[in-house]
Amino acid sequence: MTYVLAIPALPALAFAVLAPLSRATRNRLVPLAVAAAGGSLLLSIAAFAAVWPGGYAEEPAYHASFVLARIGETALSLGFQLEPASAVMLLVVTVVGLAVQVYSLGYMHREDRIGWYYAVLSLFTAAMLALVLSDNFLGLFMSWEIMGLCSFLLIGFWHEQEAPRQASMKAFLTTRVGDIGFMLGLAVMFAEVGAFDFATVLYAHEWSAEAATTVALLLLFGAMGKSAQFPLHVWLPDAMAGPTPASALIHAATMVAAGVFLVVRAFPVFEASGVALTVTLVVGLATAILAGLLAAVQHDIKKVLAYSTVSQLGFMFIALGAGNATAGLYHLVTHAYFKSLLFLGAGVIIHAAHTQDMRQMGGLAKRLPTTSIAFGAGALALAGIVPFSGFWSKDEILTVLYHEHQYVALGFALVAVFVTAFYVARLWFRVFTGPTQQAELREGHRSMLVPMVALAAITAVIGFFGPVLGDYLGYKIPWPDPLLAGTSTAVAVAGMVLGWFVYGRTTQVVNTRALKQRYANVYGVLANKLYLDLTYEHFLVRPYIAATHALGRFDAHVVDGAVNGAAKLWVRMSDAGRAFDVTVIDGLVNGTAAVVKAAGARVRALQSGRVRGYQTLVAGAVVLLVIFILVKGA
Repeated sequence: MTYVLAIPALPALAFAVLAPLSRATRNRLVPLAVAAAGGSLLLSIAAFAAVWPGGYAEEPAYHASFVLARIGETALSLGFQLEPASAVMLLVVTVVGLAVQVYSLGYMHREDRIGWYYAVLSLFTAAMLALVLSDNFLGLFMSWEIMGLCSFLLIGFWHEQEAPRQASMKAFLTTRVGDIGFMLGLAVMFAEVGAFDFATVLYAHEWSAEAATTVALLLLFGAMGKSAQFPLHVWLPDAMAGPTPASALIHAATMVAAGVFLVVRAFPVFEASGVALTVTLVVGLATAILAGLLAAVQHDIKKVLAYSTVSQLGFMFIALGAGNATAGLYHLVTHAYFKSLLFLGAGVIIHAAHTQDMRQMGGLAKRLPTTSIAFGAGALALAGIVPFSGFWSKDEILTVLYHEHQYVALGFALVAVFVTAFYVARLWFRVFTGPTQQAELREGHRSMLVPMVALAAITAVIGFFGPVLGDYLGYKIPWPDPLLAGTSTAVAVAGMVLGWFVYGRTTQVVNTRALKQRYANVYGVLANKLYLDLTYEHFLVRPYIAATHALGRFDAHVVDGAVNGAAKLWVRMSDAGRAFDVTVIDGLVNGTAAVVKAAGARVRALQSGRVRGYQTLVAGAVVLLVIFILVKGA
């Protein structure tokens, strides 16, 4: 089963081939990236079949690892393993990834840098595939960081514009805040266990409640950043500045799903803690409700879907906090398909209407029939209407809360269900019904419609396979309880009816204006996104910038002053040394030379060339010698 290694390797190889090429050559080789995604899908299907029928397996179906480095006697290894959860995620990522790549052929065909877009898209897919196959937390973190880089590049693809550039930096920095928690969690984990591999950390080690709580909360903080949980969700709505197909991949099946998958992987540590599960549940409930309310006041269709993603991720964290990782993974799977469908549908709508503002849309159901039907399937799944996939997975989460006697949490979750159905109805009636506001509207290209139809078909039928998926993952997913399913459906229908009452009638403009005026304070808070961006700007960003300026001044005046002062002192000392050298050392040398020169001049005067002078000198020398002898003898 070494072909498992090729599943992430194929898109990674596509990136390695495309990245160094010239722009023109890279653009011509875009089909290479699509072919790599298709190859990974075929191999993922084979891997899924190889693990069948799944269930609890003591050993993974495939495992390979190699030593990366050694710390003393401890070996740090990287490896891949294939087991039921990773096999399911492989299918999710490759199906959505291929759909996005095919869709992008039509959506991005006019882009001069389409080759670079596909290169980064391939690396992003490879990183997520490596993440779900990783057999240890260190390898998972490495893939996690590559995904963060790719999201930065994709969100900021149109970096010539201010909004994408700012959004990419905001996403990168916000998720890095969560990554600090992840890194600290890894450090505490290694200090406690001395290893990173799942087999040792999750099953072989006996966790104390204190150590488990510390590690689990730190990992949860990392997951909150990646999966956009309150209050670290602020990056995801702004990330809509990137290409819509990339949004479908980032916000449906890859990056935002990575945080949920991390908690699923580390679930035994969360169970050993207990406290971490409660915190996860509270975070999920707050995120599901607040993000739903924010989605209900957005006018940008992509931002409605973005806040919807945040809210649905909150539902997944509710399941995890209630102690059921399988229910959370189940909703992750169904959400990946119907949310990617909705994003791709939004791309067709934006292409046709040339705007993202829902107030400038209307009547699209008549002009875009295929998109309307496919988008409608995704919208009903999101609202939790039977028989679409969202109904089954959301009902399983509510069932878990009910069986765990989390009745307060169940009540809040039903509120989130109501809000979800309301903003789904608001979006639908704003965009697809009412009078047509634009005359020229054309259906999307075939390359854009085919992936949408395929995802709509999956969304319509996958819910019926919930019990089969549960058996595959080693957990029984029962058919919905009639009473609970009826209650949740009634709540969802009530939310949709209210959406029709406010936005589906011809007097919708008057109604919405009256509501905004009546509840001006509430609407203002929601329209300003709970003032979280302003709060971060006032209490974090500005103090940080002020601190950098203060440190800059300290560096310029104190640090640089000390360095420059030392340099000036050295220069002065050098000047004094230079004066001593010139005056004393050079003076002594030059003085000696002058004496020798003067003496030479005097001696040279004796050599006149006259014999009488030489005789006089010899006679004088003899006289002096005789005198010296006489004196010496006396």
